[in-house]
Amino acid sequence: MNIAGINTDRGGAALAFIWIAVAIISVVGVAIAPIAFFVLMISAFGLPHVLYELRYCDERFSGRAPPVLLGVLGTLVGTIALGRIANGTHWLSSDILVPIELGLGATLALVAAFWMRERRWLGALIGVAFALGASFKPIETFVVWAWLHNLTPLGFVAEVTQGSERRRWMMLLSLPFFVLPALVATGIFHDLAAIMLALPELQNLSMFGAGDRPLLSFLPPRSYDLHLFSAAVVAQSMHYVAVIVLLPRLLKDKNGGVAARTLVRWPGWGLFAAGVTAIALVAFGIYAVSYSDARAAYAVAAAIHAWIELPVLLLALGQGFRSARR
Repeated sequence: MNIAGINTDRGGAALAFIWIAVAIISVVGVAIAPIAFFVLMISAFGLPHVLYELRYCDERFSGRAPPVLLGVLGTLVGTIALGRIANGTHWLSSDILVPIELGLGATLALVAAFWMRERRWLGALIGVAFALGASFKPIETFVVWAWLHNLTPLGFVAEVTQGSERRRWMMLLSLPFFVLPALVATGIFHDLAAIMLALPELQNLSMFGAGDRPLLSFLPPRSYDLHLFSAAVVAQSMHYVAVIVLLPRLLKDKNGGVAARTLVRWPGWGLFAAGVTAIALVAFGIYAVSYSDARAAYAVAAAIHAWIELPVLLLALGQGFRSARR
């Protein structure tokens, strides 16, 4: 069966069910206890989504990138990871780390611009924007990047699809990535939860001793807008679904079962999913025991996958890979 050009076979129906279920759970979760829901969500799905996205980028792009480019990008991203490790072990303060990391991000964008065959101006513009942000408004720039990062699956879907299929996917994905978070930001769901439950203290409830520090993930210091924070959390939930469920499906469809040349020798998807699930259970336990230590460790993995996205998407947009798409 086909609806609006999107395949609705058993796999498509399962994808739709998962997406709708996660959307409902996310809206209810942030409406009742946004901070606690964020802590639980990132504890359970943060690391798995990083591993899925790293595999996707490796299988989709590594075999089409020049080795020199891979080496340069790996060195820059590795330096960012070392900075996160230094920050997590209290060797490097956040005041110093944030401008340095944004500067390295600017370098990643400029490197991508150098290898892009089209639209080089865009890579250069983004690189300059990160450089200016690092120099004058590092915290605000970092917050903007955290928000925009949630939208990167749209870029991956646009790259792997073409023509009318791409337009249909962009139209469908606008609902969970734009419309739903915008509705959450209005506070309408929070008001409904307050009327139905009459437990306002749940709005400030946290988990694992995290306190209100999770707000810094999407809001600048001294900001306490739970509606905006909730909107970002819902967008992040949609990001997780896209990376863990949608992107592997599209990758297998487009590859036609042909294995791509990769940097890592990945196991089959079934074994990979089982391994990631085991890792997720261990990670969740560590979060429950020591949230601050687990969050510091996850920050390293999160930085690696987030900063890889920037040059990869720029190169894909600017035809910087050997083959635009299969």
